[in-house]
Amino acid sequence: FYDYAPQVFHEIRKFFAISSEDYLRSIGAQTLITGLLGGNLNSFQEFMSSGKSGSFFYYTTDGRFILKTIQRSEYSFLRKILKEYYLHVTKNPRTMIVRFYGLHKLQFSSGGIRQKKIYFVIMSNVFSTRREIHERYDLKGSTYGRITPENDPTIAKKDLNMIQSNFFLKLTESDSKDLQQRLKADCAFFEANRIIDYSLLLGVHYPEKAFASKKMDDFMSEDGRIREMSRSGEGIEEGMMISTDQKAYYFMCVIDILTVFSTKKKAEYIVKRIAQGAGISAIPPQDYSQRFQSFIQSRIVAKPGSPVMSPLIEPPNL
Repeated sequence: FYDYAPQVFHEIRKFFAISSEDYLRSIGAQTLITGLLGGNLNSFQEFMSSGKSGSFFYYTTDGRFILKTIQRSEYSFLRKILKEYYLHVTKNPRTMIVRFYGLHKLQFSSGGIRQKKIYFVIMSNVFSTRREIHERYDLKGSTYGRITPENDPTIAKKDLNMIQSNFFLKLTESDSKDLQQRLKADCAFFEANRIIDYSLLLGVHYPEKAFASKKMDDFMSEDGRIREMSRSGEGIEEGMMISTDQKAYYFMCVIDILTVFSTKKKAEYIVKRIAQGAGISAIPPQDYSQRFQSFIQSRIVAKPGSPVMSPLIEPPNL
């Protein structure tokens, strides 16, 4: 078992106020290693496997962290840019980029003398919230093939789904400016390190849906009185934005940041550009960054006003 740059990741966790005790309690290091070796991760909850990348994703049981298996090339690339990544996230504490908390390699014998290697990262879970995520989007700013036919709320919709459904982020001007400034800083980091193929992962919680699904018992205090409660039942959470009409709560994070615009990607760009047009994903880093930011900006409806706080409402009269 290889724990790469443990001190660097310890400092990242410390910077984001994650204690070693809490981290180890969530991950369960010994159980993790045993599970990976035996192909049994019962202490985690598998929630997605990607046919395109071959990666597997697992929640920790408390939902705070995600284990993602990665390719050797991604493992090597993260090692290469780790210093720049560390400097960026610590200089930009409100970065939208996914937070990596650990980088590991597990090597073991499989089928006699054959060596098998598993590479994986431990990262933050942007949807670590008690609020239900009713809708998900994975946005690259690309249009070629960027549509999800399923209507399953647990499966992320894509760019064309957002366009076709006429979905917009409804933000105050201050929140809109803040979001775009943070993305601009992150995209400068991507350009400097020749990173492409990243996405904005967006989760949407609709308080009305959550409110409508509650039982009357949820509105009763211990003395039998009807109590006041918020539509979501929770307070404001870190990183959450609220729509100007207060009908949607947004959770966002930039993910999939380990693809470099290599010689192979350059060749893919040339071939696909001819065959499929300008809407392809694999384009040069500066072009990708500009297109990505332009698309996100185009899906924002900004209105004057201060950041919106979660309202408290009375439960319905019965």
